Amino acid sequence: MRNMFKKLGTFALTLMVMFSMVTSVFAASTGKITIHTGKHDVTSVTFDIYKMMNATVTADEKSAAYTIADDFKDFFNANATQSTPATDDEAYNYIKNNVKSEEFQNKVKEYVKTKSLTPAETLTGEASKKEYTTKDLDAGYYVIIPSNEAFTPMFTTVSKASQDVYLKGKEPGVDKTIDGNNWTSAQVGDTIRFKVESMVPNMTGFDKYTFKLTDTMSSGLTVTKETLNEKVTIGNKQLTDTEYTVTVKGQEITIEINDFIKYKDQANEAIVFEYDAVLNENAVTAGKETNTANVEYGNDPDHLTQGTPDKVIVRTHNLTITKKNGDGTETLAGAEFKLYRGTDTNGDPIEFVDLGNGEYRVATDTDKADNQLTKTSTLVSPTNGKIIVKGLDDGKYTLVETKAPDGYNILKDPTTITIGASSNNDGTDVTVTGNDVTVKNNKGSLLPETGGMGTVLFTVVGTAGILAVLYSFMKSNKKNKLNENK
Repeated sequence: MRNMFKKLGTFALTLMVMFSMVTSVFAASTGKITIHTGKHDVTSVTFDIYKMMNATVTADEKSAAYTIADDFKDFFNANATQSTPATDDEAYNYIKNNVKSEEFQNKVKEYVKTKSLTPAETLTGEASKKEYTTKDLDAGYYVIIPSNEAFTPMFTTVSKASQDVYLKGKEPGVDKTIDGNNWTSAQVGDTIRFKVESMVPNMTGFDKYTFKLTDTMSSGLTVTKETLNEKVTIGNKQLTDTEYTVTVKGQEITIEINDFIKYKDQANEAIVFEYDAVLNENAVTAGKETNTANVEYGNDPDHLTQGTPDKVIVRTHNLTITKKNGDGTETLAGAEFKLYRGTDTNGDPIEFVDLGNGEYRVATDTDKADNQLTKTSTLVSPTNGKIIVKGLDDGKYTLVETKAPDGYNILKDPTTITIGASSNNDGTDVTVTGNDVTVKNNKGSLLPETGGMGTVLFTVVGTAGILAVLYSFMKSNKKNKLNENK
């Protein structure tokens, strides 16, 4: 009996060892795939998921043994070997050596379509949704094929309870805007806030990566490192200024994100750069400023890939003020005005640089510090009556006459000016309205006087006239009497 219990104990121990060996070799047989779409718009895009190979995964989930799935035997027979049937090793090596090539991906897509295979699961994209998770799938090697041709197929092994994959579409580009638009109007001296959106690229397979923004400002925009006021966010997290490096060289801005590889698990998440520049006097010459932003990225810092650049346009406008008499037949010189931005005249009027001959440009802070320039807040109409003001924004302005031309009454009420600007091609061509105004003055009539000669003079002149008439009458009458006496 003792020997029997001893044998049973040995048998039980053997079973335990065998069981522990089995569980140490094989991992769970199912798992879920989560597709991360990030910044991509995948509304109504379908993701068909097919198993290309079966997999037996080790408990540490670091390796697996693969066999060809039944649905893909014909695929590997046609592509992975010169003899039929293809072996599991041939299929494995064929995938390993070709999976990143567009040719391989197209072959898989065409095979699935031609064979009318039934997917293991289909997920459908929704507006604003960024993650999609499958049901439990058998361990294996899967292809995920998006219905939108803008996105490339994804390949992954289900070897654990959850597996993350990141949608890969068009390479990261940029979307540059000002207040959400591709162009805007501004006044010389205004601070322009730029926003550039890109996205975290797919960094699968890399252990280091570089990502940086470059923006070349045109000469009409002043940019300095001290006034850049930059902000960088990835996903929902704002980066601190120690997590990126800013370089400003001339008109070029570079913002490079440090240790970028640590954002590997945030593929397709939005990267947003925001920064400032000031519209300067050079913007007046061309009337518009065009500047372009782009991103550079890659695992080799000496050979980075460039995205698709994007540009914005900043416009500035001229205002012509013509001074005329009341009936509009004559232009008037010597009228003086103050111009206010908006409708409030209680603040300071706009300051200008006097360019001569009735032309003025909005002054910048640099101009105001330059003692060599003629600066003024007074606009004076020249001989031709035309004042030209350069470097204005669109919107409302108020013109106040402070001195009328000699012999004319000063305008009692301010003149409201509304400059409008519209474009149907993102600022390349702009239609401007309300930037040509005529201001008229009436002549002043002389008011009555007191304390002069007045009626006294008329009385003296009148009396003398009457006496002269009487003298002439009496002389004529005397002459007639003499003639009668003869």
